[in-house]
Amino acid sequence: MSLQDMINNLLDPYSRQARHFPGLLSVFPPLITALAWFPALLMSNIGTILLTIITSCGLLYLLGSWARTRGKKVEKRLLEEWGGWPTTIFLRHSGPLDPSTRGRYHTFLAANVPGIVMPSAADEGADPKAADAVYASAVKCLKELVRKTAPLVDKENAQYGFRRNLRGMKPIAITVCFVAAIGTLLAIALTAPTFMPADLAAAARNTPVPIWVAFAVDVVAIIGWVAIVNDAWIRQAGDQYADALLATCDRAPPKKAVGDGSAASGKKSRKNTAKAEKQEGNA
Repeated sequence: MSLQDMINNLLDPYSRQARHFPGLLSVFPPLITALAWFPALLMSNIGTILLTIITSCGLLYLLGSWARTRGKKVEKRLLEEWGGWPTTIFLRHSGPLDPSTRGRYHTFLAANVPGIVMPSAADEGADPKAADAVYASAVKCLKELVRKTAPLVDKENAQYGFRRNLRGMKPIAITVCFVAAIGTLLAIALTAPTFMPADLAAAARNTPVPIWVAFAVDVVAIIGWVAIVNDAWIRQAGDQYADALLATCDRAPPKKAVGDGSAASGKKSRKNTAKAEKQEGNA
């Protein structure tokens, strides 16, 4: 991958939110701890050099790629536990959607996806895997139909990627935050002449406030990773994305699918449409 490709990736809104933010959040608390102990790095040439190396050598891109790889591993496990993608689950006759909404979605997909015949409830019950394959194919085509025309879908997709990748980085983030917090306590303890309680208390009182703030950030980060970043949090984002994507079936105008008919049939369709509009105007 070229340097320009890496720069474009860093500037891409989806990559920035779904890949780079999880990676950066994983190392942010320990970085704060390091800066609290060595504040001179902020103003020194060494800090500038390190920042230049990090950006110019693609380390930010590497961190984002690592977060995505770990997130994909988590995703594979979750899909097995969920029983498929949320979009597939929503389209199933046994899924959570009400029959009317599901029927509209099936009708739209059958009319706009080439070669697709949406399974009936009996078909789905007889061969669930084949039905899921049809749903997956229909969803893939729907993504192309609404690509870059549905901001809410893009937003929910990035949100799902962010949570998934954050979940993938969870073990690493908790470990580095724990090490940073314990390292801070040990460093403070080592400043005391002895390990007697009175000396340790004095060392704690003499510790600069920024160091205690950094310690608090590490502790709060650990609590946040444990309490918030979990499988249910990812499922919520997956369901929201599925809901936003499938909802475009209610507002997206039917589009002529690639390979569906010839140019002549396309002209005939436009001619019939114009004729119908003329008849409506004369009514």
